[in-house]
Amino acid sequence: MVQLINVENISKTFGDKVVLNDLSLTIDKKEVVTLIGSSGCGKSTLVRCIAGLESIQKGKITIDNTEVKNVKSVAGKIGMVFQNFNLFPHYTVLDNVSKPLQTIKKMKKSEADELGRELLKKVHLEDQASQYPSTLSGGQKQRVAIARALAMNPEIMIFDEPTSSLDPELAHEVFETIRDLAEEGQTMIIVTHQINAIKNFATRVVFLSHGKIAAQGDVETMFGKSDNEELNKFLKMVDFDDLKE
Repeated sequence: MVQLINVENISKTFGDKVVLNDLSLTIDKKEVVTLIGSSGCGKSTLVRCIAGLESIQKGKITIDNTEVKNVKSVAGKIGMVFQNFNLFPHYTVLDNVSKPLQTIKKMKKSEADELGRELLKKVHLEDQASQYPSTLSGGQKQRVAIARALAMNPEIMIFDEPTSSLDPELAHEVFETIRDLAEEGQTMIIVTHQINAIKNFATRVVFLSHGKIAAQGDVETMFGKSDNEELNKFLKMVDFDDLKE
């Protein structure tokens, strides 16, 4: 395996609150790593630090041997999809995907539109290209956001609670798209509480608690019989019964 991400002994505080506490993590190319844990455990902060959106007080993060110092230092390496879709309401669906290609990658409009249509087809939204975000369901909006992130051809895709604002049916649409990316070998980090959704494609599950990694392993190991009382307590709070079938 080729190591792509290396998080070395990082610490992050907000005022007096320690959010990440001497945390280390490595992720290999083509891995699909899911971060789980109670609210406030540091999941979202960790991925934001990896993406260069948050600074760290201690330690070091490298992506493909390049140190992460800010967003610019990892430009083009990471595509990030947030809980809120962040689409431009005055742009069509196609323009939401193709405009960044024109402004950031300096592509001609015809080339950007062609690639945009290919990406919309990838997320099964090619028939919505001329629509505006206001006409789409939440699941469709999130899939447009995924297509837009993929347009930059990132080495790593990060999903920070991508379906937390969606009802189960729409969340399923989004996770189907993420599963397709996993099958294609896309390196991904997914922050989610929806454990059932990731059980068939996550290569590793990392359980965070109080800013540290309390346990990690494959799906079977993490969701089977564990000696980690904190993990067991967390799993009792989420619906994962069908993992035990």
